[in-house]
Amino acid sequence: MRARAAAEQPCGQEMAASAVVPLKWQELMTHVASNMEWHATWVGVDSTAAKREHDALLRVANAYRAMASAAARAATEMAAMKGLESAPHDPGKLDRAEQASWMRTKIKIQREFAGLLIRHAEDSDKALAEMDEQLRRRR
Repeated sequence: MRARAAAEQPCGQEMAASAVVPLKWQELMTHVASNMEWHATWVGVDSTAAKREHDALLRVANAYRAMASAAARAATEMAAMKGLESAPHDPGKLDRAEQASWMRTKIKIQREFAGLLIRHAEDSDKALAEMDEQLRRRR
């Protein structure tokens, strides 16, 4: 077995550095869940339709909170890997073509997700601009 190339970051440090991703996911999921809970309170339960919407919003909010909790656990585990001693990796067990294919797919998914988040943020910007305009008119 051969040691990893000197230029490569030890796996533990790489994982710890990547913990920012689930931490940001946790922040977003928690924030969205709180908005859904607020919306459920706003719609109330005074009619059958309101009760259905209220309950559905709370179910989705709970699912978002579960995602946030899972992300926090992952980030904690990843950060804890920072001090791991660099272990030797057997180059004979590495299929570089398979690893490169996996990486290409990961990057494609990341870019698609980033685009989705940008489009969603742009839609939210439009909704916020409408809210701001309504507030301005009331003053």
